Amino acid sequence: MENEILLSDVQSKIPISENEFESFAKLLVRKKIKKKDKLIEEGKKNDKVYFIEKGLVYSYKIVDDGYTQVIQFAKENYWITDLCSFFNLSPSLFTIEAIEDCTLLYITRQQYDKICLQNRKIETYFRLTIQSAYAHTLQRLSDVYSEVAESKYNHFLTNNAQLVQRIPQYLVASYLGILPSSLSRIRNKKM
Repeated sequence: MENEILLSDVQSKIPISENEFESFAKLLVRKKIKKKDKLIEEGKKNDKVYFIEKGLVYSYKIVDDGYTQVIQFAKENYWITDLCSFFNLSPSLFTIEAIEDCTLLYITRQQYDKICLQNRKIETYFRLTIQSAYAHTLQRLSDVYSEVAESKYNHFLTNNAQLVQRIPQYLVASYLGILPSSLSRIRNKKM
């Protein structure tokens, strides 16, 4: 069956039949992108939410001094978008770019609204997914503002061990809100 990864994610959150899932899956569009391709660009409107079947992306914001502040990473089995733009039809706050070649599924805002009205299970699935993402974001903000650099890195390693080799270290440093040189010192100390 096509879309097995997504089906597995949906079934991990809600009970759903294959027929119910197929009514959702037929609205999805598969897209392949190359490393460094952008899915969403800061300042431009976005009407898509993406599910990653294969690959790795990150979202970031360019801050006043031109520095790239990494907001999040998303790997296989994750959804990603700029939620403010997606739900409010406003310019995107962030850019989302591929770290690796990716295979994605996406649904437009119009199709998202349609399936959420027609299929309460899919609406519940998206609600649970967004709730989980929001809770994760709050935990991350708490960690960023309350932990020292080494603790932030240790926490990142604990929660993202499988990603460490896939993400360039300068992006990890940006995500943690520390300088790349500080991250190098922390990594050398651990070795």
